[in-house]
Amino acid sequence: VVSYNIQARPVLDRGEWKSLRIGERIQGDELVGFQESFAAHGALKKKNALHGEVYFGKRRHALKLVNSGLAVFTHFPIETADAEYFQEEGSLENRLGSKGVLMVRLQLNGAPLDFYTTHLAAGSPGVSGARIAQLGQIAAFIRRTSPPENAVILCGDFNLTLHAKQKELLNFLNETGLRNPAAELKCEKKSFIDHVFYRPSSSLPLKPLSWDVLKQEFPVAGPDALSDHAPIRVRFSAAGP
Repeated sequence: VVSYNIQARPVLDRGEWKSLRIGERIQGDELVGFQESFAAHGALKKKNALHGEVYFGKRRHALKLVNSGLAVFTHFPIETADAEYFQEEGSLENRLGSKGVLMVRLQLNGAPLDFYTTHLAAGSPGVSGARIAQLGQIAAFIRRTSPPENAVILCGDFNLTLHAKQKELLNFLNETGLRNPAAELKCEKKSFIDHVFYRPSSSLPLKPLSWDVLKQEFPVAGPDALSDHAPIRVRFSAAGP
């Protein structure tokens, strides 16, 4: 599983070459959640035809500059998908986009897996009322969309850390029953705002095996920088009972 904010913004990040390289370099990954895939989205697939795709590509209304920027690429069979926009949008820089949360239901080893990707409000670091409201909306969306018998993976750019002084994400995990594989594997980065969380099920007993930040393959600085975020990759065991 990979979570990646690819920073493909309109006008500012028109480089199709970046999306081509990203698409090529994720070919070996089975499940990818993208954020900020606004410009040159089609280039992600040009060298990555093996992935099925769901793209939340509709703008909230005509006055929005861009869509949600959320997409899922996967090798697994896609059963259905659902999405919704955030009711609380946050500060001005967020209101040009159509931020929200995307869910794609997959079949893995004959069992359902609900995979979510999201991007919470940007702006000044730390806790904000908009981010708290958006976490609450995601929790409600998961409760409404994913029954207890479905395994769940949620990834994205949360613009919130898991630092002890910020309880909001910890409260969110407690409320949703989601787990943090980075903490379980003792490789958690307290300053990170990108996260992958999961919830196993009886038919799909997910177990994290590794958690890595892919800075070398996906540079964040210099002329070859692909984004201002490095993707996170989590490897899971998904053996049946």
